[in-house]
Amino acid sequence: MNLKEFIANFRARKGVSIFFASIIEKIGGFLLVLIVTHFVSKGEFGFITYANTSLTFIIPFIGFGIHQGLVRYGSLANSQLEKKYLFNITLKKGLIYSSILMAIMVLLSPLISRNLEASKPYIIILSIQLVSLFVLEIVKIYIRLVNLNKLYAKVAITNTVVLVLAAFLLALKFEGIGYVLSLSFVPLFVAMYYIIKLKLLVKKPVFKPNFKLKEFLSYGMFSSLGGVLSQLLYAVDILLIGNLITDSESLVAQYKVSNILPFSFLFLALVFMKTDFVKLANKSKTDKTFIKIYYYNYLKIFSVVSVGIVIFFFIFSRYLILLFGSAYTEDNNLMFIFSMGVMGALLFRIPLGNILSAIGWPKINALNSLVILLLNISFSYVFIIKYGIVGAAVVTATLMWVSGFLSLFAFWWYLKNDKT
Repeated sequence: MNLKEFIANFRARKGVSIFFASIIEKIGGFLLVLIVTHFVSKGEFGFITYANTSLTFIIPFIGFGIHQGLVRYGSLANSQLEKKYLFNITLKKGLIYSSILMAIMVLLSPLISRNLEASKPYIIILSIQLVSLFVLEIVKIYIRLVNLNKLYAKVAITNTVVLVLAAFLLALKFEGIGYVLSLSFVPLFVAMYYIIKLKLLVKKPVFKPNFKLKEFLSYGMFSSLGGVLSQLLYAVDILLIGNLITDSESLVAQYKVSNILPFSFLFLALVFMKTDFVKLANKSKTDKTFIKIYYYNYLKIFSVVSVGIVIFFFIFSRYLILLFGSAYTEDNNLMFIFSMGVMGALLFRIPLGNILSAIGWPKINALNSLVILLLNISFSYVFIIKYGIVGAAVVTATLMWVSGFLSLFAFWWYLKNDKT
């Protein structure tokens, strides 16, 4: 498979639709930040950011990770009936698990907000996302499993448009509380609409899978554990800034707006992984050469893309920060620093992490993320005390490369030793 065939196959699987939807999602995310930075004070935005970050590392663990099992085992399923059965199992058990997580977050909110007490109500409201995002996610997963990537794009765009409109109207009326209410409830409303429209609920499924439910749950748990630990790479620095620096809400807000645009480019890699994950999972047991060539062609494209991103932020970062308003004019080259880390994530961390999940190695991803988390906590603690938010950015960007290299080693080991 040459590069021309690689791109043609991507287009045939409606990857362009997913790409377009991802762009809309990123534009929507940017608009959400503009809404909150213009309708909410910088201090209050810092509290919201701290609250949202407190949930960031738990969100990949929604449903105790059972949705990850739906991705892999649904990809290996041979019939629509089996896929729908797995969807219903995932929905039923995942709702229970996500509700437990939500209750835990509410109970822990006084402890989490101890140093920034005004963030407590935001933590409580945003914890609803642990249920709403789970339901929306499994609807989108099911749509991918039945190869309706164009419909997947439609769902993503619908959620984005409704979310931006709701956030604008509610923030205009109720400021910060209205903003977080929109984040918490819109995904649930959109998900329920498509569940009803697609008639996904089955009262008494007649299909019985040829694998044990324990196996299904185990895969999901380890995949999400890796996701949780991975998300902490982006969350630990904000949490440490909030707790190590006195009156840090403004610094938290500055740090957050500085990484929004660089990190938004990570969607480019995720578009390919979302489009082709089902295909990669199907090939994982039969055609190792296909997966090797797939990644090689991916690198051809993203070597050019990632260099372009770094150059872009090197030239324009000092101007881009002005988009967020006069309160965010301070520029410490944070955007450029983050763009260097994004380069490592685009080339290694994201594609190889997804490929390792597709071939059934979620434990490797979890171990990789655990190592990176421990390094992040250790180095961020030192660098934040000594260099402030610039030190935090340098540590995060560096560890994005380190994580990518660890994934590359695991992928090399798979190619060398795993028999297909």
